Amino acid sequence: MKRKDIEKRRRELWIIAILVIAVYSTSVIALSYFLESKSTFLIFLGIFSVLFCLYVVDKERRLMELNQQLRIEELQTLEQEVTISLLNTKLKEISTLHKAVEAVSMEKEPHKALDKLLKSVLELFKISRSSIMLIDEKGETLIVAASSGLEEKFFKPQKIGEGVAGWVAKTGEPIILPGRVKGGRFINFIDKEADIFSSLCVPLSLGVKVIGVLNCSSLSHERHAFTEYDLELLSVFAHYASVALENAQLRSKLKKDPHHQ
Repeated sequence: MKRKDIEKRRRELWIIAILVIAVYSTSVIALSYFLESKSTFLIFLGIFSVLFCLYVVDKERRLMELNQQLRIEELQTLEQEVTISLLNTKLKEISTLHKAVEAVSMEKEPHKALDKLLKSVLELFKISRSSIMLIDEKGETLIVAASSGLEEKFFKPQKIGEGVAGWVAKTGEPIILPGRVKGGRFINFIDKEADIFSSLCVPLSLGVKVIGVLNCSSLSHERHAFTEYDLELLSVFAHYASVALENAQLRSKLKKDPHHQ
């Protein structure tokens, strides 16, 4: 039985109750003119009225209990549907990341591997701004190796320890930032002109060695507020992507090595 059926029965019950009361009242008024001894009749009508009221109250109580039970079941069903939806979403995300890592692992050219890595992140979070920065050979600065939606003026090398990316590269700790970053928190931070709604920055690591960082930004019109789950998901992805990227770089070096057979 559905809740609308219960409401229908409640309406029918009260309509019948009103009709019975109306007939009862009319009968009492009409018969009072014709009966000389009204006591027996009034006692009968009184008993009938009490019994009928008890019947209506009991029916109403049962219908309300049934309605409440159905409401609880509907909420439980909705909760299950939401849980299943979240599980499906997470499964889809994990599947997407697995395919992305697999695609990057098969790539032999480092720059193509970086492009695939960046494209996967953009599709995963449905954002338009992201970048990959790698540490140079001297281990002193970060260089933008691939990007999307980033202005060219922000392509200049960034020292390790400076700005958000430099802080992540130095500490090896991922970070999530709601809204625009306050410059006082990071050394030599350069404010971006874009209206950033939320952002992530995670290290690209091989064991304890950080080889770069992966940046993601959601702009105001995209309205994607990154969560701790997103940060953890991107960190796991960055770990496997780092290994795949390192393999691509090694294959590229071997390919260029004239002594390699």
